[in-house]
Amino acid sequence: MSTTLIAPEKISTLLKSMRTPSVVGVCRAPGRVNLIGEHTDYNGFSVLPITIKKEIHALFFSRNDHIISLSNDNPQFSPVSFINSEHIAPSATGAWENYVKSAVVAINKKFNVKDYPGFHIHISSDLPIASGLSSSSALVITSALAYLKILGIELNKKISRPELSELMAEAEHFVGTRGGGMDQTVILNGGENYACKIDFFPIKTQLIPLFEDFIFVVCDSTIRAPKTGSCLSKYNSGPIMCSIATAIFERYLQEKIDKSIKIQRLSDLWSGDLCLTLKEILELNNTIFTKETLTSREIANLLNISPTHLREKWLKEIEEPPNGFPLKAKVRHVITEHSRVELCRDALIANNPYTFGQLMNESHKSCAKDYEISTPELEMLTKIARKAGAIGSRLTGAGFGGCTINLIPKENVEKFMEEVEKEYYRKYLGLSSAKGMFIAETADPADYIKLEHIKT
Repeated sequence: MSTTLIAPEKISTLLKSMRTPSVVGVCRAPGRVNLIGEHTDYNGFSVLPITIKKEIHALFFSRNDHIISLSNDNPQFSPVSFINSEHIAPSATGAWENYVKSAVVAINKKFNVKDYPGFHIHISSDLPIASGLSSSSALVITSALAYLKILGIELNKKISRPELSELMAEAEHFVGTRGGGMDQTVILNGGENYACKIDFFPIKTQLIPLFEDFIFVVCDSTIRAPKTGSCLSKYNSGPIMCSIATAIFERYLQEKIDKSIKIQRLSDLWSGDLCLTLKEILELNNTIFTKETLTSREIANLLNISPTHLREKWLKEIEEPPNGFPLKAKVRHVITEHSRVELCRDALIANNPYTFGQLMNESHKSCAKDYEISTPELEMLTKIARKAGAIGSRLTGAGFGGCTINLIPKENVEKFMEEVEKEYYRKYLGLSSAKGMFIAETADPADYIKLEHIKT
């Protein structure tokens, strides 16, 4: 890619604002759509996303002080600055600079940075915000690429793409989200015309060609689900519930089989020393969790700890649902979703879109019923999409809003989009036109953009 979203006159104006910067560059990071594999990454199970040509671009240049200053084409994000130092404190929850800070803090620690250089970074983007398309991780990655260049650290030499993926996945915990490494990994390791199957711990990627006669279409529900806003607690409850379930599995197996058994995440049941099958894990899930929901006291009893200890170690700010915590259903979703990812990989290789579409529909049902991350709007949107010709339709991303991903025969795409615009955007939402519906064109992974001529 040789062009940038940042207008040439903006580049010229920004560069004139600084006196002879020693480092100047532009980098980009694509958004991503997860085809299947929702809330499996932080459990150690595989995912199958794609990179999309909705991107964040960043112009960056060095400063002669220790200040990191930020600006953005989007007036929603006000200019802000902070001092680069050994101890960088998070800003208020929801502040956009936290994503830049997260990358800087992680890189400072990784490379033992001592001089804490300042730099300016200007953001331009056509990637929708809080839509489940990974705008937050794309911002983290662009910030990381910019800072590495400022430090003179060359990507693929001093740090590999998988290593940077792992570093930035951990870095985002600075913001307060407890996600896995899918977003960062596909943004840095995906490819145009390919789906990227990702395995974790350690990260391994496999690029698989997409279908030639079927197209993926993204439909935005228009319901926003910001991870740093009101949905933060909902988003974090999934990883926390899975961590609690993992601890309960470990204690049960230690008592029943061997006291030396250690389980760090749910995937250890599958790929660890136990090597249980899908059927065996689901049977074990039914044996351990005899009820669909458990109170905090019942969970504490299973772990042989006090409810206070449970709250302090795991639940923290997570409120107890009126009917209890649905641990059994959370595990059921994660285990069956992993199986669907593997089967979708096989369907791509075998060029079998109809099997792929069926698995997408099963995934959405599991996300809605077992993991409880759907909304009325997402339910309506997937229902309308299937009636309009999608052979597979499911929510994509963390849930609680955002987008759906839909698999459509290439010759039916125009008709599909017309029908969804009429039935969902106009009739159901009462909008004058479709908002945020687009063909998911795939993109190259995040990288630097060569600017042959920069007018200063």
